[in-house]
Amino acid sequence: MFNQAYEQKDVAALTVGQLFHNDHYTIPIYQRNYAWGQEQIEQLILDIWDVARNNRGDNHYFIGSLVVAQRGHNHFETIDGQQRHTTLSILLSVMKNAFSLPLPGIKGINLHFDCRVKSDATLSSLFETGRAPDDEDAVESSVLRAWKIMVSFIQKMDIDRSAFLRYLLENVVLLRVVVPADTDLNHYFEIMNNRGEQLEKHEILKARLMDKLGNGTGDSERAAFSIIWDACANMHRYVQLSVHHSLRNIWFGNDWNEIPQHFEKLLHPDLNKDQRETSRTLHDIIFHPKGDGTETAHSHHPDEEQPGTFGSVITFPNFLLQVLRLADRDTPLDDKRLLETFTANDPDPRQFIMQLLKCRMLFDRYIIKRENDDEWSLKALTRYEKSFSYTSSFPQSEKPSIRERNIPHNVNAIMLLSMFHVSFQAQIYKYWLNGALYWLNKYTQADRLNVNAREYLNYLENMANHFLLDRLSDHASEQNYDFEVLENTPTAFPSELDESPLHQGTGVQNYIFNRLDYLLWVNLKNKNHFDGVNMQYILKRAEKFTFTFRTSVEHYWPQNPLGNASRLEASQDLEKGADNFGNLCLISHSNNSKLSNHSPLAKKDHYEKSSYAESLKQVFMMSYDQWGPAAKDNIVHHKKMMVNVLLYRR
Repeated sequence: MFNQAYEQKDVAALTVGQLFHNDHYTIPIYQRNYAWGQEQIEQLILDIWDVARNNRGDNHYFIGSLVVAQRGHNHFETIDGQQRHTTLSILLSVMKNAFSLPLPGIKGINLHFDCRVKSDATLSSLFETGRAPDDEDAVESSVLRAWKIMVSFIQKMDIDRSAFLRYLLENVVLLRVVVPADTDLNHYFEIMNNRGEQLEKHEILKARLMDKLGNGTGDSERAAFSIIWDACANMHRYVQLSVHHSLRNIWFGNDWNEIPQHFEKLLHPDLNKDQRETSRTLHDIIFHPKGDGTETAHSHHPDEEQPGTFGSVITFPNFLLQVLRLADRDTPLDDKRLLETFTANDPDPRQFIMQLLKCRMLFDRYIIKRENDDEWSLKALTRYEKSFSYTSSFPQSEKPSIRERNIPHNVNAIMLLSMFHVSFQAQIYKYWLNGALYWLNKYTQADRLNVNAREYLNYLENMANHFLLDRLSDHASEQNYDFEVLENTPTAFPSELDESPLHQGTGVQNYIFNRLDYLLWVNLKNKNHFDGVNMQYILKRAEKFTFTFRTSVEHYWPQNPLGNASRLEASQDLEKGADNFGNLCLISHSNNSKLSNHSPLAKKDHYEKSSYAESLKQVFMMSYDQWGPAAKDNIVHHKKMMVNVLLYRR
């Protein structure tokens, strides 16, 4: 247990085990509802396991503070930290019930919600029974969604669950701070939720790298470095548009498609006094933070005033690590370790900033993004004499091949890249993006943004197949990929497949479903016919398919069907029964929560009200007239068909 010598009267460092051992906590009504999503939940679990396995349980890991007011003996009102406390409560429930692990000394959840009956009922039921309340009207969907995210994620992790739980209880620490008894809690809560932002790590990193730039030309170098860094940091606009208009033609050519090759050539006289003053050292940042009135006024071009309209698949700190990883493939993609990772790697600032700029230009043009929070976009910044616009990164040729007529290169690339992106939501796992940047960086023709579309697509397809084969062999290892080796190693699918990784119910890897949906989409676009299914129904439902963030594995015939309906039991032809791959698809958590125990007919009726399909595999399942224990042949037929698609056997 944690050393009690650290505790004082109003401040206590508590392990998770101690936090849930004795005291009781109430979330007041003025606090917002539980709101953590998949990325935050998975990141917390990853962080804890990462520290646990690296420290071997020897050190404590602080995950934040819990600010409380005392209501009575061993009873506290939570002012700040309720999201983390609720997440830990759900996590303990998952370890206890989903994975049958004991919680020594913890008899129940010590968290209560003022005037939120559904939250109380759902959290209590999950801890006591591992199930949501039987009454659907008593279920708090956000809490149940978090439970399902955790179960699915931990099932798919290569993790010693007992060691993880032991470290969680004994070594993960929160700092509990009790505010004075006469504190105005409403006022304090308002202050806590309007705190000024702290200096970000990438701002500190920028200053550290700039401090390495030499004397003499140092001012011009720092100015150029600062302009490039700040332009790259705005992930919502194309990088050329974030550079001052007076420099764009000089740096990027008249069409803005030239990639600058040498840092020295950026040190142009137009890096005037105003622009040089934007290059701030670490001393400047600490003692003169932005907003203190010391910034220099700039003359702006109209397009520089416009906010960005594109949503990036990655944050700037993680993009920095992606670029660094091109030189060292052992670089972790964990932005919490941004400063220590760069300190260990110690890149030359001039070389790194040029690589950063090149990769950002490639990223803008050849990696998908969201445009105006709408559809996936893959567009090039196109310059005209007095204006600019966005056009397809891979425009269709005047005489397209038969293959390109069916699926234009730009559309194909969008589907492939979005397949990767939605499969790996946590930025720490976006190795596919590093693979794409590796190829783009290597094969960009000379100093121009000019990539061969078919060669890029072939490379992405090969990488996608390697990712799939790893999961079919139950061994996901892309973090160790040498992409130079991978691009020269065609995938070879086995003649006989061990299907056991497919028949794992909610433990089947999300990527397998997304890769299958992509391959089904390609087959349908190429007008390939599938026997034994209603092709007219499938083509109609699949017309508007696009990749969305789906993370919940659904059993089309439910594991626990409502009423007197029979369970789908395992048989010789139907391995694992309801957990068989033929009975599974990937959908959103919200839809799975609503319909998990309903019949296929009810699910089909629900999904047909939508104008688009969440899952192409699900569309194929819905095309059968019957499904379930009385129609096992259809499930087996569907499973064999899907495996053949995965292995390119059709």
